[in-house]
This record gives sequence, structure tokens and C-alpha cells, in this order.
Amino acid sequence: MLSFIIPTYNEERYLKRSIQSIQSSVDGVYDYEIIVVDNASTDRSPEIARELGVTVLSKPHKFTISAVRNTGVEVSKGDILIFIDGDVYLHDTWIDNVPPVLERIKTTSLVAGSVYAVDPDASWVAKSWFQPWFDKQEQVSFINGGHMLLTRDLFDKIGGFDESLETGEDHEFCQRARAVGAEVENLPSLIAVHLGYPNSLGHFFRRERWHGKGNFSPWSRIFASKIPIFVLSILVSLLLSIIAPLVTGYWELALVYPLFAGAASAAAAYKWIGGFSPNFLSCMFLSWVYFTARGFSFFDVLKESLFGATKEKT
Repeated sequence: MLSFIIPTYNEERYLKRSIQSIQSSVDGVYDYEIIVVDNASTDRSPEIARELGVTVLSKPHKFTISAVRNTGVEVSKGDILIFIDGDVYLHDTWIDNVPPVLERIKTTSLVAGSVYAVDPDASWVAKSWFQPWFDKQEQVSFINGGHMLLTRDLFDKIGGFDESLETGEDHEFCQRARAVGAEVENLPSLIAVHLGYPNSLGHFFRRERWHGKGNFSPWSRIFASKIPIFVLSILVSLLLSIIAPLVTGYWELALVYPLFAGAASAAAAYKWIGGFSPNFLSCMFLSWVYFTARGFSFFDVLKESLFGATKEKT
């Protein structure tokens, strides 16, 4: 039996399509259940889910997404767990390609899934930034929590999602999966489309600022990837551009930040899209926005560490 677990928070724009994509794909093919765990939504998300005939659990207040997913697992009955976010839908081809994947999951220790595809109607922001991520997903080292497949036994062996993490929980989950001997593999044939990719610069900035907190919390995660090092280097260049001219009188030093940040953004764009292409400049600009947002993430985590933060109960 397949257990589809959907955490949701104010997803009334997308949830119906997400649930119906599962139902239209799996009905008559596999025994399955859909469990929506509503994370204290203030919109019609839980009502929409109930209208579609799926199991709905409602949280009394907002929890971390890890805790929400773990709650869904606790009440699920299937031997295979499939995590789908409320703003993700299964492509029509998903069901044709999933049978061999399910067989592999049953016979090996495998965490499978795929990088989200970009919706055809998305804006230039989503297409410029996230399409390259989808195109090179075989190089990606972790599985998105919003489209992840594994057995219940393996999930229990890994220990579930870390409920203390506000973001970055899927990356950390995959690290622990490898630690217990499991394989982690992105499979491009399993296409799941993300409707929630940002379609404006403001949304993109806010998304990366929030996600970036996982790079610095806990502080030991600074060395988990190259991104925090890049971000901190750019922040240092910004401080030098502000302080060095005042101290030395050499105002040319004010160029340290724009030159360094520009070079870092160009290098990131080049690596991100695999060379120069028509959207290189837009990707370079988005790289700068990305690093800037992650810089704000650093200060958000620093502020919370120094002055405390209102923690969500888990």
C-alpha cells in the first residue's frame, strides 16, 4: 500500500491540483491512501482536502514541516511512504515510470524522488533559476522533501525528519540516510511539478532568506556546503567596502564589494547553467539576489542566537 503524505499550510491555490494528480494517477493501479496534515492553515486548505475525500489531520498551531510530515507517517498504514508537498503535483507520466522505482525501493535501501520541474506557466524568475536545477538533477546530492519515496522500514531506521529544523530538513534527512547505508538518488523520470516556485523577485528573495537559515542553524552546518562560505565571503567584502575607504582614505576600495560580488555571481551562474547561454545575465542577477538573501539569513540566525526567538512548539 502507498501512503501519500501531504503537509500543507495555506495552499488552497494549489492543493486541489496536487491531490487530484495523485488520484488520477494511482486510482485502479495501486492501493493507496492520501493523508493531508494541515499545519494550522488560515485558508480553506483543510476544507478542500476533505471535499476531495482524503484523510485530514489538523494541527492546533504551526509546527515545523518535519513535525508535520512525521505526524502523517504516524497515522499512515502503507509500507511505502510518498511525501508530496501541497504545492506540488504529479506529472501525467509519473505513474508510467514509478513501478520499477517501487520495486527498487522494496528490494534495496533507497531514498528516491526528483528535483521539482518548473510549471510551464511560471515566470522568468522561476524558469531562469530553477530550470537548470531540474536539468542537472542527477548531480544533486539530496532529495526534496516535497517529492520523496521510501519504505516505512527505512524511514524508521533513519529516524524520521528532525523536528528541530525549520528548513534544510530534507538535506539533513538524506545525510542520515547515507549514514545508515541507504542510497539517495534523484530520478528524472519521476516528474513532479512545483507550483510554488517564486514568480517575482520579492518572493524569490523571501524564499531564499527563509531557506538560507538552514545553512547556519545549527552553526556547525556552515561547513556542510560551499554556499555559507560564499555568503560569508561576500559579507566580508561588503564590510571592507564600507570600512576600508573610511580608514585608509582610498575610496577605490569601495569597489571591493561590487567587484567580488559580481565575480562570485558570475561564477555561480556559469556553474549553475553549465556555461554561457541566453539567460546567463538573468541567472547572474538572480545569483546576486540569492547570495544577498542568504546574507540576511545569516543575520536572522545570529539575531535569534543572541536574543532568542519565538519557537514553534514541536
